[in-house]
Amino acid sequence: MYSRIDHFNMIRGTATIINHLENLKPLCTKTGLIRSLRKHYKHSVEPVLNNYQVHDSIPTTFIVSRSCHDSEFMKFIQRFHELDIQNYMNERMPAKQCTKNMWLVKPDAQNQGRGIEVFRSDLQGIRRYLQEQPENTYWIIQKYLERPLLYRGRKFDIRMWAFATWKNEYFFYKEGYIRTSSYTYNIEDDWNYIHLTNNCLQQYGNMYGVYEEGNTLSFCEFAQYLREQYPALEINFEKDLLSRMKDLMLDSYLATKNNLNPRRRINCFELLGYDFMIDEDFRVWLIEVNTNPYLGIANKYIEGLMPKMLNDLFELVLDPYIQPANKIPVRQIANRFEILYNEKKGMNKRRNFEVSVYPIPVLSPYRLLPVKNKRIEVLRNAPTQKINSGRSNFCLSGSNKEEFKRLNVKSITHEVEIEKVVFVKVTIGTRS
Repeated sequence: MYSRIDHFNMIRGTATIINHLENLKPLCTKTGLIRSLRKHYKHSVEPVLNNYQVHDSIPTTFIVSRSCHDSEFMKFIQRFHELDIQNYMNERMPAKQCTKNMWLVKPDAQNQGRGIEVFRSDLQGIRRYLQEQPENTYWIIQKYLERPLLYRGRKFDIRMWAFATWKNEYFFYKEGYIRTSSYTYNIEDDWNYIHLTNNCLQQYGNMYGVYEEGNTLSFCEFAQYLREQYPALEINFEKDLLSRMKDLMLDSYLATKNNLNPRRRINCFELLGYDFMIDEDFRVWLIEVNTNPYLGIANKYIEGLMPKMLNDLFELVLDPYIQPANKIPVRQIANRFEILYNEKKGMNKRRNFEVSVYPIPVLSPYRLLPVKNKRIEVLRNAPTQKINSGRSNFCLSGSNKEEFKRLNVKSITHEVEIEKVVFVKVTIGTRS
């Protein structure tokens, strides 16, 4: 297709505006996104310095083939057995998200919920399902988020839009929508209509549209729900949740931007659909990135939102080259696309990796605790009364030891000194 476009442009002597970038596999396939983010976080300075890894952005994922003999399937088996005996030491997700040992199996390059199956502590079921698939196909096995944030007792996910241009610019749209399940969340029920919130699946259920028109909510409606249900937490949707989504969207672009337009074609762009989930601690997780995102009209809200989004998109990608016939002299509402990255101008709005992935500090399993001016000795071979940090052993004594015991501290991640007071980052254990 692209060679024909190139030939057409050469004959005409003018450039055609193309609504696709040529190589989207590193970003918009499930295996490609995982591989791209793995490489990005492993070879970028800030993530390395902050011990940030791919599964701090995306739930734990293994790339496998139908044969079930590849090295990643062996790694999955090892992790599966670890979780089965409640060994969570190697898992980046919080332990409470792993107690049922639930996993999703997803096809590499399909969307709209097609081919996704949910398995609860069923290794043999996963193996059988993969071996029933066509030859030479790739899949991902992804940790299921067992304790998601719920909307009125039901699961939901979040759809956001972004677009990338041939100029290595990246924009995200400030509005999106919430997609809800039609059925009350029950972790013991394997029915896909409970667990998968894609509109393309939910619309075939008997309860579709019973609770929300088109099973869809606006961000304003969702933010109001958070204020009503969690007043003490004072959750700010834009500051606490949307900012994290922007970071994850930008990470996905930075991880793939050098591969999206390999022939450096001009006048091309790509509209992308991002899917996110939020867990019960209000931590945002990136689920996947879609090319050709669904532009259907589910309800009155989407009927108003979709034309606005497309008009804002065309204003940025078409109007500089093709002046609209009926252009309004003064725009009444500002364009809702925000630029997050511009390579030429050196613009990168990604926040520092030191920012916690938990927007509500009191809900984080990690706490910064003062050590009351007591010096913490870092010893490689501390003999007794130690808490293993993974890299070093921190010896505690006196009031520090009692305080950590009272709080049920399980481990120390690292220490930091702020205004001559030493703080340590610790994992708080769950009390029985």
